[in-house]
Amino acid sequence: MKSRNASRLPSPLARFLTIAAALLASTPALAADVPSGAAATPPPAAAAAPTTDSQREAAALLKAMTEYLAGLKSFTVTIRGGYDVAQSTGQKIEFGETRRLTIARPDRLRLEEVSSDGRNDLAVFDGRHLSMFNADAKVYAQAPQPGSVDDGLVYFRRDLKMRMPLAMLFTTRLPSELLPRVKIVDYVEDTDIYGVPTHHIAGRTDTVDFQFWLTEGAHPLPLRVVITYRNSPGQPQFWANFTGWNTKPKIAKTAFQFAPPKDARQIAFAVQVQRAATGQQAPAAEEVKP
Repeated sequence: MKSRNASRLPSPLARFLTIAAALLASTPALAADVPSGAAATPPPAAAAAPTTDSQREAAALLKAMTEYLAGLKSFTVTIRGGYDVAQSTGQKIEFGETRRLTIARPDRLRLEEVSSDGRNDLAVFDGRHLSMFNADAKVYAQAPQPGSVDDGLVYFRRDLKMRMPLAMLFTTRLPSELLPRVKIVDYVEDTDIYGVPTHHIAGRTDTVDFQFWLTEGAHPLPLRVVITYRNSPGQPQFWANFTGWNTKPKIAKTAFQFAPPKDARQIAFAVQVQRAATGQQAPAAEEVKP
């Protein structure tokens, strides 16, 4: 199934693999990059201290969630997300994608994605290389990238210019990256998601409004998140529902081994082709943003 008429954000993996293939075929123009909410921002100003019991409770819950996620040694989760794309008419159309994420720290990540139009993509990081496969085009790309999952995510976002919504949630630097940017956070209500009791909190940074639904108890996990880009035209939203959290998974040894199909064709990443053509250097290191 393919989207018709409405403009959408291309698949985060397929978009750049497809552009790379086009460049190798001498197509003269590059598609314009789409803002992902992860652009570099100035250092945040100091957040205001909570002044009410509700704000203090919400701040404590957010801090506990960031520390718990950052401290996990491994986990698997399925993320069903949706995002608004403003059309030329001003109307917003929602598209979506489902991701199956597997992380084994310090240096293993696997991301399987199916977009709402049925496209399938795969990214694998093994601590030495980042490999990406587009099943529809039957092409793959690989790049050397030694280091941790955090390093791999920075490379994925900064150097390869790829979309990965909520990338910050999956780094060990989550508490130090997210909390200083929060200007205010407040408790909304006790509710449930999928029948699971949750705390609903809402807050703001300089650029976005956010809402989290966090599980109750000593192991706070996000079950839902909504982000509103209030400075963007039409104030588009991104949302994600998390299901199947497993914080002590049994992961097959082959999960982080990339073996492309025999009929798959290897290509370069689009940004590598572009830099080779223009003589550009990779940018200086920057932080992974939400």
